[in-house]
Amino acid sequence: MTEISAMFVRKQVSEARNVSDKAKLFALVGLTEESARAPDAKIKTADYFTLLEKIAESEWPDPAFHMRVCAAMRCEEFGAVGLAMKSAPTLRHAFERMHRYARLYNSSSAFAVEEKGNVYCWTHRRPQPARLGNYLSNEAALATFLTLCRESSRPDLKPVRLQFAHRREGSTTALTDHFGIEPIFDQELDGMQFAVEDVDRASPIGDLGIWKFFSDHLESTLPPMETEPDKLAAQVIEEVAGLLSGGVPQLAEVAARLGLGTRTLQRRLSDGGKSYQELVAEARRRLARKLLRRSEYSLAEIAFLTGFSEQSAFTRAFKRGEGITPRAFRQSTLSPVHAG
Repeated sequence: MTEISAMFVRKQVSEARNVSDKAKLFALVGLTEESARAPDAKIKTADYFTLLEKIAESEWPDPAFHMRVCAAMRCEEFGAVGLAMKSAPTLRHAFERMHRYARLYNSSSAFAVEEKGNVYCWTHRRPQPARLGNYLSNEAALATFLTLCRESSRPDLKPVRLQFAHRREGSTTALTDHFGIEPIFDQELDGMQFAVEDVDRASPIGDLGIWKFFSDHLESTLPPMETEPDKLAAQVIEEVAGLLSGGVPQLAEVAARLGLGTRTLQRRLSDGGKSYQELVAEARRRLARKLLRRSEYSLAEIAFLTGFSEQSAFTRAFKRGEGITPRAFRQSTLSPVHAG
């Protein structure tokens, strides 16, 4: 069962300007105004969606309450998670850890980061029940993160692209006003793209020592599932895939990105029956399959992006793992027009 912090309930109810009886809104999710203030209070994700739908009904067809909530968020309201983000020397430092720490407040969403050329992508995935409350919650998840980024970097920060997996009726003016860019709907997943120069710009309030202190503290408070062998292996594969364009990363680099010591990571992988070399190979295969399904990349470019210095080495490794050559795999997955 996935849950949402009651902090978000309090925030959303406070911005329900067209609802006079706020007690009914709290009762809708099984809380009172007082019980919603408990630091560890949480509600079912489905109940949260119901709350958002009820408030949206009062503002339809131009719901803006959830963007007002997000615009008013501050890093300190998220405890050590927010302070780790606020003290990050650059947004890249914040991105590298926040996709793990976000689960302390929101266990229903999965965040990830990926660098593609001159843009840096922050993505969001969540099971997609076809209901307005889910869509509004997904919009708020990205909007809140942008607000925290602005506090830790600069107030005029905006993404170069904003997209959502859902389709939504009603006005999206509030989204455009908050993000500073028109959203695109009906995409593969939710996400924002930022210019790499914005991600790597030094934060005026960042402090490496403070950031590391809060990051180390958070590593000790992550839910136990973060250290399960299958979860850890998936995280290693994700980190390796994001670094392959610069060559195969060293185990120590990946361990540092996960907030672990090199020996600790090696031991935990071994306990789960995995080796770092196996996970590197899997990361390469997954990334190669993904890129081969996209016609804009040549085989030579894919070889480079998957960490191979030569196309021939990439071809041999891919055929060894998949049983067919990269070219044959591409031809089997692309449409006849693209394949030609």
